[in-house]
Amino acid sequence: MTKLLVIPTQLNLDEYDCDGFILGLKNYSVNMPYSYSLDEIKNINTDKELFVAINKNIFSREIDELKAILIELDKLNIKGILYADTALVNLKKELNLNVDLVWSQEHLTTNYETINYWNSYGVNYAYVSSDITLREIKEIKEKAQTKLIVPIFGYMPIFTSKRHEVKNYLDNFNLSDDSKINYIEKEGKIYPIVDDIEGTVVYTDYILNGYKEYKELDVDYVTLNTFNIEDQLFKDVLKVFREKKQDDLELDNSSKGFLYSETIYKVKR
Repeated sequence: MTKLLVIPTQLNLDEYDCDGFILGLKNYSVNMPYSYSLDEIKNINTDKELFVAINKNIFSREIDELKAILIELDKLNIKGILYADTALVNLKKELNLNVDLVWSQEHLTTNYETINYWNSYGVNYAYVSSDITLREIKEIKEKAQTKLIVPIFGYMPIFTSKRHEVKNYLDNFNLSDDSKINYIEKEGKIYPIVDDIEGTVVYTDYILNGYKEYKELDVDYVTLNTFNIEDQLFKDVLKVFREKKQDDLELDNSSKGFLYSETIYKVKR
């Protein structure tokens, strides 16, 4: 049975009828709607599965602190740690950690061969890219030697930069704006953009809605991201996913994304 993982924006996790959560770790995660401190994670009291995202590029100056964090997380009932920087693979071995790792490099987790490569280094999960088709996801499911986590609902990150694109723009024009989410318009489409301590993330102009595909997709986990979605609407959607009584889920500003069309990006000259 496919389990539902919510990527939440709040501490009160009991409000979500799901099987588990992916929590961003403060100062060590990107593309997460909310970052939790280590103490907050340690104080969470739930019987649901917890994954922690440490999915940013790690600086050398952060290694010692990260080692201490990993040792503390390893003491908790954490299902897995999402990583993008391969330093995590070496640190798990060096520190003799028991917690599982989840290969999560956003746009790179697109094929079963690389997933199986990381599995040979002890990585037991892969967070599949949202840039590939349903056919490709099924092929990975058939041939991958790890458990799969597939993003199936929510705004998807399409661009990440360590640069502070919004803040630099505001500073350049002497503007002031304390908004947590900004929006950029291009070719008639509106894209949410977040500029925080870790840099800038631009999201899709639509909500990925893979409810119908989820009903037939036999993977270990799917994710539903709360980012930029009104709380009650998200809970209503989560209920539909949980009950699976509807044939399809009709939503404004939703799309199948790349589930039925290949991703092709071209640089304009």
